[in-house]
Amino acid sequence: MTPTLRAGDWLLALPTGLPGVRPRAGSLVVARHPERPELEIIKRAATPEPTSLFLLGDNPAASTDSRHFGPLSVEQIDAVVVGRYWPLRRVRPFRP
Repeated sequence: MTPTLRAGDWLLALPTGLPGVRPRAGSLVVARHPERPELEIIKRAATPEPTSLFLLGDNPAASTDSRHFGPLSVEQIDAVVVGRYWPLRRVRPFRP
């Protein structure tokens, strides 16, 4: 997700099961890789469809995303990233 995220960034993500927490177009989301469920991925939600999301990496040349594994259902999205809290010089909220 470079340039948005870098190795060592610590993020705050809210579970999608909480009231009012749902992915929107432009949101950073946490999901399980559909082909490797042990791997959590963070991607940007592109245009949402009623029951699925197309996920894209911010660095398309180095990203495995929905262009490779297809859209994910909304139920496959575990959390929505709301901010970065470490390192201190890069603290910021994320909004779609």
